[in-house]
Amino acid sequence: MAEVYQNIFMEALPLPNNPLKSLNLFIIKGEKRSMIIDCGFNTEETREIMLAIFEKHALDFENTILYLTHRHSDHVGLATFLRDKGLEVYISRVEGNAVNDPDHTWGTTFENAMLQGLAEDNFKIEEHPGYKYALSGRLDYIEAVIGDTLSIGDYDFEIIDLSGHTPGMTGLYERKHQLLFCGDHILKKITPNITFWGFEWGDSLGTYFKNLDKVRNMEIRHLFSSHRDLIEDHRERIDELKQHHAKRLAEVKKALTLKEYSSVRDVTKHMHWDIRSRNFDEFPQSQKSFATGEAHAHLEHLRHKGEVDFIQKDEKLYYYLTDRH
Repeated sequence: MAEVYQNIFMEALPLPNNPLKSLNLFIIKGEKRSMIIDCGFNTEETREIMLAIFEKHALDFENTILYLTHRHSDHVGLATFLRDKGLEVYISRVEGNAVNDPDHTWGTTFENAMLQGLAEDNFKIEEHPGYKYALSGRLDYIEAVIGDTLSIGDYDFEIIDLSGHTPGMTGLYERKHQLLFCGDHILKKITPNITFWGFEWGDSLGTYFKNLDKVRNMEIRHLFSSHRDLIEDHRERIDELKQHHAKRLAEVKKALTLKEYSSVRDVTKHMHWDIRSRNFDEFPQSQKSFATGEAHAHLEHLRHKGEVDFIQKDEKLYYYLTDRH
């Protein structure tokens, strides 16, 4: 048990067979009610660990709320389990709708994979870790509204928009103490995955940049992120993340010079990935999905800037540099 700030504790929830390794579970304790932030995969092991955490911290189910930053299964997997125990659950409407309509959410994921060219990889939703460890049943939740305040003990947390990593991700900012719980918006040694969510959500990477700039301008003494080590200097880390994406965008543009028209999969194969495989063809299925989604987000960012465009043929997208046409 680590007390990371006064009456704020951090516990690790394991994420089996996942490069993220674990989820940082934050517990904010107050006299009248407490709050936990996110809740891990829906597995028997995680349920047992969660119940042990509640016992260790003397948390009362009916006087504890669960705040969910976003839809990913490593953050919401146990939400219905905890809701059935008596916790009130908060999540933004965009993310709550996605969680409660899995057929549409995963159907869109599959459609995007086909647009990206993953049909030749025999892409299967059933092998995706987010699908395997998703929550069970429908989640009754209270909408987390941007600008609203949640008061826990001595803390008043403002709900802020941190969309980008997902279309409706939110965080909690405590202005007096200058604390930010940011979900997966900023991670220390890992670059958050920014993916293509569908054309209706626009430029997800551009949205991510906008919210990075917003956080960079905030006064933050302690930044609490959801995976691995905590971050001491949020501005320095944000600058590193922006430099990373600038290199990624340059990689994408270089890949597009190799052919007149390139599928998202084609572009992805020519980018550098920190994955223990000799080449893209040997990536695990889930990593192929994450990589092509991220490449697609970078392509769409360039398209919104007018630097690339695409044609669609045989249910697949092919991108090209506009200055070569």
